[in-house]
Amino acid sequence: MFKLVCGAGNEDNESVKRLVYVYASAGCKLFDLSARKEILDSAKEGAALANKQDVQYCVSIGIKGDKHITKAKINSSKCIKCANCLRNCPNDAVYSSILIDEKKCIGCGICFNKCPAGAITLEEKDVNYKEVLPYMVKNGVSFLELHVMGHDKSDLAKKWQVINECKPEFASICIDRENFGNKEVLNRIRDMISMRNPYTTIIQADGVPMSGGSDDYKTTLQAVAMAEVIQNANLPVHIMLSGGTNSKTAELARMCGINYWGIAIGSWARKIVKPYITKEDFWGNKDIQESAILTARELINTCI
Repeated sequence: MFKLVCGAGNEDNESVKRLVYVYASAGCKLFDLSARKEILDSAKEGAALANKQDVQYCVSIGIKGDKHITKAKINSSKCIKCANCLRNCPNDAVYSSILIDEKKCIGCGICFNKCPAGAITLEEKDVNYKEVLPYMVKNGVSFLELHVMGHDKSDLAKKWQVINECKPEFASICIDRENFGNKEVLNRIRDMISMRNPYTTIIQADGVPMSGGSDDYKTTLQAVAMAEVIQNANLPVHIMLSGGTNSKTAELARMCGINYWGIAIGSWARKIVKPYITKEDFWGNKDIQESAILTARELINTCI
């Protein structure tokens, strides 16, 4: 299965609508969205325009300390207007060198790392998950995902409980090794799946979150390595590769003997269609749409 990750922090309605339209037209049947009602509506609009009725949706939330729920902020008094943030933002969230469009910011942290003046901070922006998640399930969302790359176990327990109470078709755990080693990763997964039936949980093995800006084997190596850790534990879960995934992921996974259930691609999938979906005349230009769909289809085919 191929999953398009629109971005857990991507709140740009038009961008999501176009992404879903393009990738649904290309054959994608699962879309990962920000857990916001208006984003789900935009995704459904995109699927309807593609005349696709059989797509499914996954919405993502994160625990405290997880970068997927952060937004970048620029302190204008510290900013030296070098425009590093403007040049390097993959989602065009920075404008006028000192302003950030919060709806477009996905919390990747690239601007933070590129800022020589320390003028950028990453601030958490959570959702009212107790209200939003039940709404999502009632409105056709089949997958609820929790990003657990943080140390706040209390927040993890509360949000995981709400996800399970919503009884989605699948619950997904997105986890990487940035903050803890293999032992802690597996212990956390075992604790979380202990309350669920076998093979109703997806483990999204997030190699290096939001790092898929290049299309080579090295970029996707950690996603495959992370999946191997999960596979070797023989847990009753489905494995989905993510974090640095690209057109080389499936090939490398097969070479390494990984029995994956799906591949989730975000950064690379968005990057390759960006030249098309950002065109002002996108909706009125069939040639642009077809070029975007062809590009998306070529990527999807590498994951089959």
